Amino acid sequence: MSEVFTLSILYKGIPQEIKCTLRVSTYTYQFLCTTSNSEIILEKDDEGNLRAIAVDPFSNSQPKPEPGLVKALLSEMEKILQEKSQG
Repeated sequence: MSEVFTLSILYKGIPQEIKCTLRVSTYTYQFLCTTSNSEIILEKDDEGNLRAIAVDPFSNSQPKPEPGLVKALLSEMEKILQEKSQG
């Protein structure tokens, strides 16, 4: 099962459109998020907090996303997941 959606966030005063794909496996799920220049995977850690990891952490060819953008993305996704779990 995969679901594609676009997440709109404001970062440094500039609207950002981030394409995300929900990837579900047997016991877990991940979000593959594509920014303008990189890909990030969002998933829950062992404590249940959302974390960001690079799609290919050993690749030097793909630029690293800005840490502030990753924090904004995590914050927005946490809000969305919290709203979904309450409603």
